[in-house]
Amino acid sequence: MTSDNMPSNATAPHQQKTSFNHRLERLKRSHDRLIVAFPLPAEAVDRVSSDAVASLLERVRPLTQSAQIIQLARHLSPPDLDLIFSALTKADLDPQLIDPKTNEKLLLILRERACPSLYPKAWVIWQRHYPHQLANRALSILCGILEIKRNTSASKKPLEPLRSVNMPLISSLIELSGQAQSKRLIARLMSQPMSLHECFSRFGINPDWAFGKAVLYDAFVAGNDLMFADQIHRLADIFGETDLEGQAKILRHFLTLEALTPADRQNAHVVFYAAVGAPGGPSAVWSLLGERERKAYSAWAGRARIGSHCLAQPEKATFYLRYATQLNRVEQWDTDTILLHFKSFVIADDRRFPDQALFYANTIPSQHPAGLVRDERAQSPANPAISHRRVEEILRQGEISGIIQMQFDSEGIKESGVLLDFALQQKQNQASIFEKLFK
Repeated sequence: MTSDNMPSNATAPHQQKTSFNHRLERLKRSHDRLIVAFPLPAEAVDRVSSDAVASLLERVRPLTQSAQIIQLARHLSPPDLDLIFSALTKADLDPQLIDPKTNEKLLLILRERACPSLYPKAWVIWQRHYPHQLANRALSILCGILEIKRNTSASKKPLEPLRSVNMPLISSLIELSGQAQSKRLIARLMSQPMSLHECFSRFGINPDWAFGKAVLYDAFVAGNDLMFADQIHRLADIFGETDLEGQAKILRHFLTLEALTPADRQNAHVVFYAAVGAPGGPSAVWSLLGERERKAYSAWAGRARIGSHCLAQPEKATFYLRYATQLNRVEQWDTDTILLHFKSFVIADDRRFPDQALFYANTIPSQHPAGLVRDERAQSPANPAISHRRVEEILRQGEISGIIQMQFDSEGIKESGVLLDFALQQKQNQASIFEKLFK
C-alpha cells in the first residue's frame, strides 16, 4: 500500500508512544507539584530539616521568662509551630539545644498555641517514636486542650479541626498519660465491637511504625481470637522481629485460642514452623515453653509432616492421622522417609514404597529402628528388603515383637489398623481384636 492510500488520520506507532510518554511525564510533574503543595502529614514530617528545627530552638533557648515564651508563641508562624514535635524528638541535634529547660519551654508554647492543625503531624511523630516520653507528654497536652475546646464550644457541636484528615483523637480511645498505650488499646478493643483493622483505619494507626507494631505484638500475646485472625497476615513480620521471650509469649498465647478457624490456625502454624521449626530443633525458644505447650505444637508439626509426606496418598495420610494424638513425634529420616515415634514402637514410611511401611516394636526412639547408626543412611529403615514379619502372623500369635510389614492396599490397611490398635491397647484381649478384624 502506498502512502497515498493510507488514511489521513493514521499516526505512526513511534509517534503514538512519544505522545503517550509526553502526557505521562506531564502528569507526573503535576503530581509532584501537588505533593509539594499539599503533602500528607507523613510527607510533611519527612521534609522537616534539622536546620529548621535548630533555628527554632535557637529562638526558644535564650528566653527565661514565661511572658517572653508566650510572646514568641503568639508570633510563631504555622510552619514554625509545626516544628515543635520534631524538636522534642530530634536526637541528632546539639545536646545544648535540647536541654530539659528548652523542652519545657516548647511544651509551654504548645499549651499556648494548641490547635487542631497540629494533630495530624504530631500523631505521625508520636507513632514513629513510640515510646517517647516527651512526645507522649506533648501529645497528651495537645489532645487534652483540643478536648477541652470541644467540650466548651459555644455551639456544643463536635470540634471540626480534623476535618482534613477525618480522624478522631487517639485520646478518645485510650488514656495517653503513663506508659503501655499499646496494651491499653488492646484491652479497650476487647470490649469494643470495632476490629483491629477498623481501629487502624479510623484512627490513622500505621502498622509499619513503632506504635502500630507494638499494638500488633500485644494483640498476638494478649488479644482474643478475632484480633489474632484479623491481623494474621502480619504475624510473620511481628514474630520475626521480636526476641525469644516475645516469641515464646506469642506461641503460648496462640495455644490458648480455641475459636480460631482451621485455616487461621494452619496459617499461624506455618508461620511459626518457618521461623523456629519444631520442638527438638535448634531454636532456643522451645526451652522457654512448658512440656504441654511443646507437645501441643509437636502434634501439629507431626500432622503437617505426615500430610506433606503422604501428599500423593491421602488415604494413607488419613490412616496415620487417626493416631496423631498418640504420636510422640514425627522425624524426617531423609528426603523420602519419615519415622512415626509412638511410646513403645516406631513406624518407618518411605514414599518410594507407597504400599507398605515397617513397624518396629520395642525400639529406642533415639536409634535407627533397624539398628543402624545415623551416619549409615544407605538403607532406609522402611525398605521392604529388611527382614520382617507379616501382620497376620502377629495377630495369630497375639504378641507384638520384631519388625512387622504393614500393607496399605484395601485389605492390608484394615489389618494395619488392627495392629496399631493392638499395640496401643496392650490389655485388649485377643478375641476382641480378631472380632474387629473379621467383623
